[in-house]
Amino acid sequence: MKLKVGEIVTLKHYSGKKINKGLISDVESNNVVVRPEKDFLIYSYFIDDPLVLGYENENIVSICEAVVTDIDYNKNTISVNIKNIQTLTNKRITQRFPVSLSAYITNHNEKSFAYIRNISLDGLSICSKLEKNKGDIINVQTIIENKELIFDAKIMWKKPGKLGFEYGLVFESVGEEFVENLESCLLYLKMDQESALDRLKYDFNVHKKRLMTKSIMN
Repeated sequence: MKLKVGEIVTLKHYSGKKINKGLISDVESNNVVVRPEKDFLIYSYFIDDPLVLGYENENIVSICEAVVTDIDYNKNTISVNIKNIQTLTNKRITQRFPVSLSAYITNHNEKSFAYIRNISLDGLSICSKLEKNKGDIINVQTIIENKELIFDAKIMWKKPGKLGFEYGLVFESVGEEFVENLESCLLYLKMDQESALDRLKYDFNVHKKRLMTKSIMN
């Protein structure tokens, strides 16, 4: 992981559609402390929330599947643990894509809230406070860029989390139309992250030029 203190990164959280910015204030192994650009953002985050963190290094765009581990309201910072890093350059759409999405899952007529941490054309990883069983088939409802996706998925594995359980699921009996819609959504998410990092680089260069101009004038 090449993140370093002082680096500006993108932040994508299920509570909003917009990709925001943050500043790295500390790095220790796979644990990172981030100060969001906007003060109010941390009030939308909760412990164990999925968060997508994006950065660019040597023209290579990478996104991280991260989990919020601590929130410091006094310092306006969040601590996150990096679970997985994916490089967007030449990334195959079949690979699991880090996301931060809200969802509803239904099993045995019991409906509950859940988070989606990553998704691919084959399956996904979700987190829920309710315990389900391996082998259960659950119905999942989520929205990606105004597209509602409703599908059944089978629980292949589960493990305890800090505030609930994480489940690995594979899609169950989905049609061609669903796969096409999901592929379109994943392509959008990829392009959205790349666009956000392009804007980040542009803003940084503009800020750098302003500082240089100010230095010359002084």
